[in-house]
Amino acid sequence: MKMIAQIQTFLGLELQGGGRKFYNSVPNLTIDSRQLQMGDCFIALQGEQAHGLDFLISVLEKQPALILTDTVPTATQQLLLSECSSTVCWVVEGLAARLGAFADWFYEQPSQRLKVVGITGTNGKTSTAFYTAQLLDGLGYKTALIGTLGNGLFTQEAIHTLSETRNTTPDVVSVHRLLAEFAAQGVTWVMMEVSSHALELGRVSGVVFDTVALTQVTRDHMDFHGTIDAYHQAKKKLFTDYPARIKVLNAKDSVGQALIAMLSSLSAEESHTARIWTYSVEEGEQKTTSSHHLSAHSLTLTPHGIQFQLSGLAIREGGVQGELSLLKKGCSGAEINERVFIPLLGVFNVENIVCALSIVLSDESLHTQRNWQTLIGILSRLQAVSGRMQPIALPASFPTVMVDFAHTPDALEQVLKAVKQHISDTTKGRLWVLFGCGGERDQGKRPLMAQVAERTADEIMVTSDNPRFEPPEEIVAQIIKGFRQPDLVAIVLDRTEAIQRVLGLACPEDMVLIAGKGHENYQEIKGIKVPFQDEQVVLGVNK
Repeated sequence: MKMIAQIQTFLGLELQGGGRKFYNSVPNLTIDSRQLQMGDCFIALQGEQAHGLDFLISVLEKQPALILTDTVPTATQQLLLSECSSTVCWVVEGLAARLGAFADWFYEQPSQRLKVVGITGTNGKTSTAFYTAQLLDGLGYKTALIGTLGNGLFTQEAIHTLSETRNTTPDVVSVHRLLAEFAAQGVTWVMMEVSSHALELGRVSGVVFDTVALTQVTRDHMDFHGTIDAYHQAKKKLFTDYPARIKVLNAKDSVGQALIAMLSSLSAEESHTARIWTYSVEEGEQKTTSSHHLSAHSLTLTPHGIQFQLSGLAIREGGVQGELSLLKKGCSGAEINERVFIPLLGVFNVENIVCALSIVLSDESLHTQRNWQTLIGILSRLQAVSGRMQPIALPASFPTVMVDFAHTPDALEQVLKAVKQHISDTTKGRLWVLFGCGGERDQGKRPLMAQVAERTADEIMVTSDNPRFEPPEEIVAQIIKGFRQPDLVAIVLDRTEAIQRVLGLACPEDMVLIAGKGHENYQEIKGIKVPFQDEQVVLGVNK
């Protein structure tokens, strides 16, 4: 909470608009007028479709203490403000650019009272954040999540307890407010998914990260960034524009490789980091390099999960490679060398796990033999993320059905290949895929999704996803252009009917991937979010 006089001093402004100052203090900041409470400060900026001042009538009804805006109110708006004696309104030049610093100051530098981990990448952000939270929770640390699944304290039932979020990364004011709330609740670690939109739009401005981590970067959000290069550059900003004590990088990813080369050539001061930690996953029998701090290799896929060898070099405080206390006494050199098991499907989940382990192990305060043994135990009982390679329990007479959020060509290809690897050679099962593409999003990926499905799956069903304001049949028509043999592809626009059709045709030995929506519990059609969940439709077929 800040006094109005303190805010005025921080912003260096004079009183403008309003009359008698009824409030002396302000408890919270908000950009969203729907979240505004009496006595709060409302920040009125230009949004995607409207300016915050366009909602001035409803805003004043909630009696805010203060309104900050970057636009001089119109004559009508000034009249409304003059009639509300309890509200002060200030025009702040360059307000949007100052929001990060302002929110950080208002909430007493919350990111510096926590260990904030920023995770970015095209695929794997949500899973890596969720797995890291499970690891830290198992070590006894109170952890919170900010991301696609929602915002809030982590629990083993987190998907059901997190508050809903509109964006992967909330607006910059909400980010600092959430961090302040977490600090007040005694949270130690915060896992934050950082999207490319967030990095371009300044949603994490003012956040001091303890650790930043990269999963993998492919193609996404061309509708926003325009080019793949611009998208990649946006992702790099988390590692070039934000100081962080530790930077965890995927050595098998092209963007990760570029960042490793660039940051390694700089001094710690120039790179804004004390430590660079690299990890990799080698799908062969032997790891191909010993230079990475953590790597997984010698993978064995089973119907119940994946076994792999975990090895690599850890580093001492100060960045010198060497043996850590987590390594057993008497072992030669500084290598971690352990066979581990995770009850998850898909090779890409190994990459997510190694990234999560890297986030934990790169923190020197966690280097103990006891923690290491605890982490190995946690890995063996990890829970899958809802809507990410999530198996649905069905009778033996049904095919194996998986639900996944994959909605980009690369993500779909990875998931399909991962599922196919778990099909037994002896049963000769077929791989089915059901997918669509969201409306008003990157249209260029639609035929690419078709190409991926055709070269990887045995049977294909194209349906509707979240069409938004686009006609579903037009979206599907663009998808179909990517098939070489479109006559072999089934098309059912109604998603419920499409799922029912596939489950009726698939055999018990088959595997069915329902892609695109994952954990989502709605279908967005013409501006309306209609209740819908792939998992519930599948379970309904079993009734």
